[in-house]
Amino acid sequence: MLIINALKNYWKSLIIVAVILHLSFASPSEFKGIPTFENEDKLVHFLMYAGLAIALIYDYKGSTLKKSTLIYWLICIVFPISLGGIVEILQPMYFAPRSASWFDWLADILGVLAGWLTMKALYKKLNA
Repeated sequence: MLIINALKNYWKSLIIVAVILHLSFASPSEFKGIPTFENEDKLVHFLMYAGLAIALIYDYKGSTLKKSTLIYWLICIVFPISLGGIVEILQPMYFAPRSASWFDWLADILGVLAGWLTMKALYKKLNA
């Protein structure tokens, strides 16, 4: 029942997680035709994780879960930051030639924080 509720309440977030995992573990050759600029991957990391945080917060607010501060922080902040770190650890171990980067994880963390700040401001404005 818990899994069914999670799928029902968090389907948008789960789709974003699946996209992030695909992009993070795909072979670099899949992205050969995409125009790039210096450090564009940091921007992509930032945007992916900002989007994930926004989706998680939105899904959490609309979920049927018992609302608590601890659950909110675990789902909306700790989970996406941990996901970014785990992805960085797994990339060089199982998805060579992908490599780990502290700066990628930092971009993930900053994206989560930006997503959280965006939603905080949005909900504050909507409730004002």
